[in-house]
Amino acid sequence: MDYAKIFCLQFYWLLVSNVTSGILYQSAWFFSLALYYTILAVMRFLLVRFVNRTGIGKNRFKELRRSRLCGYILLTVDLFLSGAVLMIIYHNKGYQYNGILIYIMAAYTFYITVIAIINLVKYRRLGNPVMSMAKIINMAAALVSMLSLETAMFSEFGKDMSPENQRIMIMLTGAGVSVIIVTMSVYSIVKNSIEIKKIMENNYGE
Repeated sequence: MDYAKIFCLQFYWLLVSNVTSGILYQSAWFFSLALYYTILAVMRFLLVRFVNRTGIGKNRFKELRRSRLCGYILLTVDLFLSGAVLMIIYHNKGYQYNGILIYIMAAYTFYITVIAIINLVKYRRLGNPVMSMAKIINMAAALVSMLSLETAMFSEFGKDMSPENQRIMIMLTGAGVSVIIVTMSVYSIVKNSIEIKKIMENNYGE
């Protein structure tokens, strides 16, 4: 199974659905998510273009620089995620899936999250910065999908929970997702920067 195509289709679907929802419902929340997924898609494009032009494992220095660039972008993208979480909390925004659709979306969201975790661990062991960053991007998308699913679950099944408790749960989940994304970004930036510095020092020494 080509998981790369699955995640590309996922990005496309999430982008189109959020833009469409933003237009139909005139909601800044959907537009903020659309912008979030757009930037993730741009990052994937930068990595794919790099692989097509340079290849994998042929220029370690360039791979590290491209991965670090995406790390910086991902770090700034977290600001849009924070804005989306605030809109959920204070403006009661979120997804709504009716009937069996919510079960389908729940199964799909858990599936892509599990696959994202497996691939993140798998490609991290291989030690290739470009491939590792691609999996970090997939993980970031999957985590936000989990957050969106939570809002839909509260909308469908949270009638017995007070709005205040729902907001607290969403705030905690959003904070957790944000911390994970920031941690992955900072770890990637620092790790790549250290190796870039070593390569530059070795080249300078020669």
